[in-house]
Amino acid sequence: MALPVEDILAIQKLAADYNHLIDSGSAEAWAQLFVPDGTLEFGMPEGVKGHEDLAAFGAAINPATRHVISNLSIDGDGNEAIASVYLEVYHTAPPGQPRELAITGVYRDQLRKEDGKWRYVSRQLVPDLGEWAPAPETVPGL
Repeated sequence: MALPVEDILAIQKLAADYNHLIDSGSAEAWAQLFVPDGTLEFGMPEGVKGHEDLAAFGAAINPATRHVISNLSIDGDGNEAIASVYLEVYHTAPPGQPRELAITGVYRDQLRKEDGKWRYVSRQLVPDLGEWAPAPETVPGL
């Protein structure tokens, strides 16, 4: 049985909230988008696990970062789902300078609905070939 439309929409909102919260510096709220022992994996051997470590990770994100997602594909049944979504991460820049594409890749997600809310069980970034571009040291006005 496929997920109902309401669940698909809730997962789409979860994905958008993830980006808005991490990019706005709302690390605690961002960490709450994961189940309590949820993980974020992006090339580190162990990844980042649990709300406390996720919030610390989120607080360290450069405020000049913007996460952009597209082509979200969701499948699931009941209270479990998987998703795949393309990712582009940009570093914004001062006026008159171009923003920089830092990385592209695909998020592979495992999700669970608990207490009526969808949350990430795991989110794995599978980067496209290439390297991370360094974040700018400072951005005027931030």
